[in-house]
Amino acid sequence: MNIDLYSFFMYAGFVGILCILTAEIYTQRKQQKSLYDIADTVTNISCGMSDRLFSLFFDGVQYVVWSAVDDRFGIFEMPSGWLGVVLCLVITDFVWYWYHRLGHEVRFLWAVHSLHHQSENYNISVGFRISIFQYLVRTCFWIALPILGFSADVIVLVLVGHALYQLLLHTQVIPKLGFVEKIMVTPSTHRVHHGVNDVYLDKNYGGMFVIWDRLFGTYEPETEEVRYGITDQTGTMTILGAHLYGFRQLLLPLKYGKRGKELISFLLSQPSDVPDFLAGKTKIPVKQFKPADFQKSYVLTQVVLSALGLFYMIFWSKDWESSVKSICAIFICWGILSASIQWQKNIGLYFFQEGIRIILWGYFFYVIRNNIPVLSMYVMIACTSGIAFLYLRKLKNRLHEDPFFSRSGRG
Repeated sequence: MNIDLYSFFMYAGFVGILCILTAEIYTQRKQQKSLYDIADTVTNISCGMSDRLFSLFFDGVQYVVWSAVDDRFGIFEMPSGWLGVVLCLVITDFVWYWYHRLGHEVRFLWAVHSLHHQSENYNISVGFRISIFQYLVRTCFWIALPILGFSADVIVLVLVGHALYQLLLHTQVIPKLGFVEKIMVTPSTHRVHHGVNDVYLDKNYGGMFVIWDRLFGTYEPETEEVRYGITDQTGTMTILGAHLYGFRQLLLPLKYGKRGKELISFLLSQPSDVPDFLAGKTKIPVKQFKPADFQKSYVLTQVVLSALGLFYMIFWSKDWESSVKSICAIFICWGILSASIQWQKNIGLYFFQEGIRIILWGYFFYVIRNNIPVLSMYVMIACTSGIAFLYLRKLKNRLHEDPFFSRSGRG
């Protein structure tokens, strides 16, 4: 793999995310727009971390499979160098178009992809909102690339660049870009895709090039203000609730005694085609993900700390033993899940999750003490310990003064 080009994509994506994030925060404050909601942002980032954590354990397997498929079944001898990368990029975007379109037109695939559309906000964090199950689905489509003869190195490089480009599309602060709209997928193009306005439904599936939407009749320009979310609006859910919502909808026919052909027909139907027995019943009640005001900063900080742990794994875990990677993964998973537990109205859960989290922090650093820079380790220990101390002290003071805790303490 051309490491320099790979690094370029990574650094360019990182800088792009920071620039868009800064612009969104500036716009939100100056124009008093509500671009971000803390609970929604926590769920978005948590989903993204889950997807990346899952990929850390399976990207190696994926690479081996692609290499084997290319060696044994590759149809063509694809060119190397820049020509091969550009050709792979164009074909990747074509495959992406149909993968993405089928994710909207086949109900059981929509159950996986709908998580990405659940947010009723639209900002850079929505780009991270990906289901861990989507990793498995998209791998089934990417297998077409090694079959065509592209090497695993080229595929990885192209997929990284393709994914980073799409991440940067999730923003409201970049306006329409004129002539560029005729060639490339832009933030305006993708805003339409996330809209639930009647004119915007099931439009603009392209990932990088808009030519596929224009060619297959699914292109729609941004002509009116976009309303975001899904047609069966759900509000803000925890990471577990968000992942399971689409699958709970898939099981609705079983609730009404439908089996066999009726169930299979339902799974393969379009999400917009609702059978008579489910008319008006596709929206499933879910517990809303609402923070207590005094916890917002703390929980957001915990998600950021979990993200730092994930970054450590991404950059330094290549030579780690599987047991060390597993311990780190458990720590990060608990940090992600504890963000959801924080919102629940039960004082016992507050202390239980915080105690487990602190124990995992200690064990986490004990396990990786020889695998990361010492200074970084001590800085992270100091930060998380200080935050935990301040939070527990604040929580203790609120036990006797806030009726919220008095009620929850009695169950």
